[in-house]
Amino acid sequence: MLHEILSLSQELDFPQEMVDVIAKTWPGITYEEIQPHIDNLTNPETVQQAHDALAAIFAGDDDMGYKSLISQLLAALQTRQIFAQKGIPDDIFLATVKCLSRFSGEHLVSFGHYGFNRSWWSYRYLCGINYRLGALEFEIADRALSVHIPSDAVMTEDNLVKSYAWAAEFFPRLGVEYDQIYCTTWLLYPTLQQILPPTSRILNFQKDYEVTKLHPESKGYQRWVYKNEYPDFDQLPEGTSLQRDLKKWLLAGGEMGDAHGIYKH
Repeated sequence: MLHEILSLSQELDFPQEMVDVIAKTWPGITYEEIQPHIDNLTNPETVQQAHDALAAIFAGDDDMGYKSLISQLLAALQTRQIFAQKGIPDDIFLATVKCLSRFSGEHLVSFGHYGFNRSWWSYRYLCGINYRLGALEFEIADRALSVHIPSDAVMTEDNLVKSYAWAAEFFPRLGVEYDQIYCTTWLLYPTLQQILPPTSRILNFQKDYEVTKLHPESKGYQRWVYKNEYPDFDQLPEGTSLQRDLKKWLLAGGEMGDAHGIYKH
């Protein structure tokens, strides 16, 4: 079983440092104890319960989240088989489940070392709720698709068009019916039109959506723009032009938050 986990880790582009830690962590896991919950991580009806049960098992003994990560890699092995049975190509499986290595890399950027603290979100990719189709991710909601933008997305106009077209073809084949596509994100917040240049890819993403609600109280943008949350705007980093321009805007009393928008096409 460890060999399969390590092989999948390499397919998912985990750095060797993390692959080595996964190998060292494996002996500390009692497979028989977690196995029933692994099965349930691949079922959308039982995934929340399975995640919570595993979190309880690992509580107090998984500071960096590696045991949680291993449990999700085990589930991903089953997810791969389920996708294949549904006729979902393996490249979609790999692109989707690479969220695990991407989140680990984001942990490095935020905290200075590798780890895994996104199990509460990543299980959606294991049970067939979230799919990566090109630049974007699509979550199956109540007769709708919710769009998520991965941190490594290259949002050129061509890439965005391809992702939406892919979704329009992919989900009906799964029997998924939806009436709209929507997105809730800081990327849709109107403030950005006053900060970014007209050629910005973020503004290119915005033009496809009709914003229907603003959430100015949200500070979620800090996690994505500044890679962490800060209690004081003076502490915000200035490593990129977006970081600098947004910080200047905020210090001058400007507003920033999340926005909800409906895809217009």
